[in-house]
Amino acid sequence: MGDSYIFFAGLFTTLLFLVGYGLTIKEFRDLEDERITDSFPEESNAEIKK
Repeated sequence: MGDSYIFFAGLFTTLLFLVGYGLTIKEFRDLEDERITDSFPEESNAEIKK
C-alpha cells in the first residue's frame, strides 16, 4: 500500500514539473519575441548627454 502512494506522489510531482517547465519555456519565448520586435522604441533613440 505504501509503494502505491510513493508512485502516485512521484507521478504527481513529475506532472507538476513538466507543466512548470512548459510555462517557463513559453515565458522565455515571449521575452525573446519582445526583444526582436523592438517593443521599446523610446529607449532605442535615447540621446547621451555629457
